[in-house]
Amino acid sequence: MKKLFAVVILAQLVTACASGPNEPDLQLSYNREAASETPYRNPVIVIPGVLGSKLKDIRTDQPVWGAFISGAADPQSDDGLRLITAPYIYPDGSKTNWSHVVPDGALKEVKLQLLGIPLKVKAYAQIIEALGIGGYREKQLGNANDTLYDDTHYTAFQFDYDWRMSNAENAQKLFHFIQDVRDQTAQVYETRYGISDADIKVDIVAHSMGGLVARYMLRYGEQGLPKDGSDPILDWSGSLGVERVILIGTPNAGSVSAIEELVQGKNFGWPFLPYYNQAVLGSFASLYQLMPRDRHNTIVGPNGEQLGSLYDIKTWEKHQWGLLDPKMEKTYARLFPEIESADERRSIAHYTLAHHLTEARRFAEALDKPAAAPERLLFDLVLGDADKTIRVATYDADKKSFKTQVEAPGDGTVPRYSALMDEREDGNASIWTPRLRSPIAFDNVMILPYNHIGLTQSKVFIDNMLYWLLVEPRPSGTPLGYPLKQ
Repeated sequence: MKKLFAVVILAQLVTACASGPNEPDLQLSYNREAASETPYRNPVIVIPGVLGSKLKDIRTDQPVWGAFISGAADPQSDDGLRLITAPYIYPDGSKTNWSHVVPDGALKEVKLQLLGIPLKVKAYAQIIEALGIGGYREKQLGNANDTLYDDTHYTAFQFDYDWRMSNAENAQKLFHFIQDVRDQTAQVYETRYGISDADIKVDIVAHSMGGLVARYMLRYGEQGLPKDGSDPILDWSGSLGVERVILIGTPNAGSVSAIEELVQGKNFGWPFLPYYNQAVLGSFASLYQLMPRDRHNTIVGPNGEQLGSLYDIKTWEKHQWGLLDPKMEKTYARLFPEIESADERRSIAHYTLAHHLTEARRFAEALDKPAAAPERLLFDLVLGDADKTIRVATYDADKKSFKTQVEAPGDGTVPRYSALMDEREDGNASIWTPRLRSPIAFDNVMILPYNHIGLTQSKVFIDNMLYWLLVEPRPSGTPLGYPLKQ
């Protein structure tokens, strides 16, 4: 029964979604736009969220993430533990070199094998398939399925990335990925339509943490976080090749779930599915960049008192959170068998934690800096607000556990206020207004009664997404949405 229960829970996590009694006939609505062979569409880049890209060992092609089947990396073994754990940082600034893991495509489905029965649970396949309704085709998925359209419609691209690493680092890779897509598309336009030097723009559809990667890239291009500790220059250089961005369930103000999992680890259904403890999850730079902001008062003590900044190493030292949990010593001995000194192993963990916290604070400050986006850039947000979502959690130092204190509307993972980056939640009643106060100026906001993954599978969302991508007039006023040089 436990095995079956684990399957049910994971299926709910990645596919749960409610349907309304009346659903649009999307193929009928977009048949003409989908079938028309013209350059009147931007290529679309899909960016999955945390856990949303498969990972593999480049040396052996062994799955590391995305397939809970025989042959996949098992974190309970020493080799599997090192594969899923991101590199740690030594006090001299160098990194461990045990990881040979690379991204291996978007996670279209999770493969499971329980009770000897192979199962497949869809994850991001549906958003790619939804683009197919509008005539977009992603090459890998298109080759695997019968389609009404030929290869002239391969205009959807997946940006797979190592979601364990810093979002600023992945934003740099996204910047170069976009340039490659633009160059490839320009070459096709010259061959197919006789259009020379087309100034191609792309549209982005980003789910969850993928939206943070996209937002940072738009603001800072290929800068990343400067290694000298200075602030990146907000020049919107990444927006030059982008016309529209659709964010889906993006935790713009963070999520309580991130801090809970960094402190306590994540159990997917052990012993039948993997358990990733604090030493594993605490190595992921990206998770610290999903933490909620201090000013929004999300983590408090039993009496409502402040625990200290989530971005301050002293707070983590005081409570022995995450990488500083004494129980992680056995895992460190497995990760660093060549280091005999427990003190030396702990110093590596301490330095890694301090580095990730500093980078997370800098990343949050870079995203939260108020700045008007260029008028040519369209920002759309899709969020859920029908599921009760943790807004404030109480930390009990004696029990070393979190307890939900306040719930708020959200999608079960991301509160509504976080998706909106609603700064009215900063507790400053003297400047509260009925109108949204946010550093992000959205052109459209769509609020749906679905959970975090269900948002991407809703036909209401898909209908609006295709309208935004294919039908709605663009600010440029041209049919293409961008100028073409003849």
